[in-house]
Amino acid sequence: MNPYIILGVPLNADNQCIRQAYLTAIKTATPDTHPEQFKKIQAAYDKIKNEQSRIHFILFDATMPGNTPFDAYVRYARRCIKPVPMPFEAMKEYLRSCSKT
Repeated sequence: MNPYIILGVPLNADNQCIRQAYLTAIKTATPDTHPEQFKKIQAAYDKIKNEQSRIHFILFDATMPGNTPFDAYVRYARRCIKPVPMPFEAMKEYLRSCSKT
C-alpha cells in the first residue's frame, strides 16, 4: 500500500497538497458508504501527514520500489541537504590546505 498512490499525490508533495488530497478523497469515501476505502485513505494519510512521518516512510517502508537502504539515503539526502556556496577566498584556502598534505 503506497500512500502516495492512494491519495494521488507526487513524492515531493507538501503538507497542504497532501491534506487537500486527503480531504477530497474522504468526501467520496465516507465511513458509512465505503468503510474499507475510508480505512485505506485514513491509513495512507497517517503515514505521510507530516514531515517526520514522510521521512520515516521514505527511509523505512518496504512498499516503495527501489527501497534499498542506499536508495532511501539518496532520496533523503537529495531532499534535505542543500549545498552551501563557499566564498572564493575560503575555497582558495581550502585548496591550499589540501595540497599541503
